[in-house]
Amino acid sequence: MNATITCRDLCVSFPMGNGKNRTILDKLNGNFQAGRINIITGPVGAGKTTLLSTLSGLSRPTSGEVIVNDQAISRWTGPHRDRWRRQAGIVFQHDHLLHDLTVLENVMLPLIPLGRTLSTCRSQSMEALEKVGILNHATSLASSLSGGERQKTSMARAIVNHPDFIFADEPFAHLDEESSRQMMDLLYHHACQNAVVIVAAHGLTLDTLPEQIVGYRLENGVLNQMDS
Repeated sequence: MNATITCRDLCVSFPMGNGKNRTILDKLNGNFQAGRINIITGPVGAGKTTLLSTLSGLSRPTSGEVIVNDQAISRWTGPHRDRWRRQAGIVFQHDHLLHDLTVLENVMLPLIPLGRTLSTCRSQSMEALEKVGILNHATSLASSLSGGERQKTSMARAIVNHPDFIFADEPFAHLDEESSRQMMDLLYHHACQNAVVIVAAHGLTLDTLPEQIVGYRLENGVLNQMDS
């Protein structure tokens, strides 16, 4: 069975400090499947980052549910939640690289809690760096990288464990057209390997994207599928 993520009546709101709440996601419903790239577009401030954070388990919804393969993972806490997050690769909008570590060491980080040998972690991370095209920077400190190189390092870290779920927040922000296409192809490769791939990106239109894309637009707290 193909992997899938479903959100049901998903609500996220934050207190504004005046006794009122600001609603970011308003009874949002959606279904994200493997075998394709799920693109979420929308204006700045629409809540794309909030949605990815909620779907990936980094934060919990105010109400509603996130269902993964018929299990309500948004209700999970403790070890169950940690186990879910180990199945996910995340490309953050702000890469969260550790500046005093090398590129290779940053990519190795998700593998360390899994109990694999150091040589396995190293070889698997080198493979991921080769896929994104920056193997030559493996021994460079993260602090020395350009914006595009940092973005590629973040992508390598997200895919290093061949995750079942990939969440990418503005993964093309610092990349040129050729590098963006390379990263898109890499994401689609993982989607074809039965990973659920969800990408939030500002300013993309479906007519500039390859096939095998399902587009959604998030605006005013509501998610709508776009016509292909």
